[in-house]
Amino acid sequence: MSGAPPLVDRSAFLRLIGAAQVPAPPGKVQVRLPHLREELLNQLPAAHGGVVMALLDSVMSRAAGELPEAPSQTAVTVEMSSRFHRPGRGALLAEGWVVHATRSLCSCAGQLLDEDGQLVATAHGTFKYWLAPTTLDSKK
Repeated sequence: MSGAPPLVDRSAFLRLIGAAQVPAPPGKVQVRLPHLREELLNQLPAAHGGVVMALLDSVMSRAAGELPEAPSQTAVTVEMSSRFHRPGRGALLAEGWVVHATRSLCSCAGQLLDEDGQLVATAHGTFKYWLAPTTLDSKK
């Protein structure tokens, strides 16, 4: 992890659902959701698609902001596509990494694994570096 605050410190939503950033290999960001509470499930029951996409969006965005040459630690989603491969059950691990970056935009990829290491979902997205002040800046 970079010198930036952990992702969950920056994301009230990740704190709400009980996710935690965990140490990851260089160039990657990982967030673990150790428990799928009933409120986070769909009717199968499995992880709700919104939870899956939020985890993937979060790790990809953070991966963009952790690049050493990134102009900002904050990157906002321009577009994102996802593919659901199987229902997400049990503890989940989201992992994101940078595919390509320019001075203003960053292309990222991500995957979500279940507790058995099975692929639950994949995603790709484009993120724009946010150069204006954020609410995080006002807390300094």
